Amino acid sequence: MESRGVEYGMRRRERAVLATVVLVAAAWLLVHECAYGGGMGAAYRSCECQGVEWTVYDRRPADGPRFTVCLGIVRSRTCYRLESGPVVPCPA
Repeated sequence: MESRGVEYGMRRRERAVLATVVLVAAAWLLVHECAYGGGMGAAYRSCECQGVEWTVYDRRPADGPRFTVCLGIVRSRTCYRLESGPVVPCPA
């Protein structure tokens, strides 16, 4: 009887570890930095997000850059010298 309880506990722990691994892998694949920059003369980067774009913070020039996260797939990225243009190459 006692060995059954130990076996059940191991299965439960294995399921918890597997669920954690799956969640970490999904986050790694589906959570991406999207918009960033635009503060204090820095280049501004935006993206086309296929999913949900979530604004983490949106501080303006004197306070710091804008930052959003894409929960999904990033289809394309565009970099601007200023938030409204002109388009410049994105850094690697």
